[in-house]
Amino acid sequence: MTPATVRLAFIGGEHVHFPGVLAAALVSPTAEVVGVCIPGDELRNYYARLHPDLAFFSHADELYERARPQAIVTCADNRRSAEVAMEAAERGIHIMTEKPLAADLALAREMAGAAERHGIRLMVNWKTCWQPAIHTAKRLADEGRVGRLLGMYHREGHGGPPADFAAQGPAARVGWGWLIDREANGGGAAVDFCCYGAAISRWFMGQPDDVLARGGHYGKGGYEVEDSAIMVLGYPHGHSVAEGTWAQPALPVRLPTMFYGEAGTIAVTTPYEIRWGTASPGQLASSEVEVITAGPLPPHFGSGPDYFTYCLLHDQPFQGLTSLDVSLDTQEILEAGLLSMASGHRVGLPMTG
Repeated sequence: MTPATVRLAFIGGEHVHFPGVLAAALVSPTAEVVGVCIPGDELRNYYARLHPDLAFFSHADELYERARPQAIVTCADNRRSAEVAMEAAERGIHIMTEKPLAADLALAREMAGAAERHGIRLMVNWKTCWQPAIHTAKRLADEGRVGRLLGMYHREGHGGPPADFAAQGPAARVGWGWLIDREANGGGAAVDFCCYGAAISRWFMGQPDDVLARGGHYGKGGYEVEDSAIMVLGYPHGHSVAEGTWAQPALPVRLPTMFYGEAGTIAVTTPYEIRWGTASPGQLASSEVEVITAGPLPPHFGSGPDYFTYCLLHDQPFQGLTSLDVSLDTQEILEAGLLSMASGHRVGLPMTG
């Protein structure tokens, strides 16, 4: 008989996504949260007060011995998450990590290699994957409704680290602290936010041939990593744009994610709505635009923990954005983009070494 739930533990609570991912796991019908390991005393005590019914541990060895998880979620920083994942793989424990896969391509490849050697499953949690509209857009694109895709545009951004984040308590101090640390994050806004557009482009259009990027620290002070970046992904028959910023003005307006095809365009305007249309030969623009409210996704697409544990229980592959192949390729795009930002030159893919 198939077990009803997966014994799931968390290792690391540094990521700003940690509270939301933990909350999702606690209500998931296919997950049983059996423990949380956070090494830092202040951060661990902070979350232990918020979740008095959960078992908290200061050392991973103790968690593995006493909680006996079948799978873990790591919400540590991008560099430490790789270390956590490789240790879990050696123990035969399945792993879900927050986006992107790691702080750099070498670590990402090490994680993938460890998962393969030890026969465990490794999934990356992309928040975009739990939004119905992107799946409707993918279906329309795959059906050829707008013809061959020529490009994509995606912008992700917010105002970045608050000036007083260090005084806002342990979650903000730790969460923002590692994001603005190049060693722990792998970069700045380029890694944090360009990863979304890179992953979506890889999912829809495949791996690009090259990457040309520009970025820098243009806004407020207090840290040195780039607060804005743009990456142009080159394909044989088009290009995509992945843009990310921590210097976004306060106006809460999100630009649509755009997919441009030979015969039409798809705009993902909200997580639940798309607009699309086609143009006849000779038309400069579509005369009619269809607005579609995306239908609900299957229940196990409710969150990262839902999907992760469901696929483990039912022996189903991680597909689409969550697949390891897409996340590895996304990490390669980011690496090429960072090299391009530093050199000012286009960087070809695949990258060797």
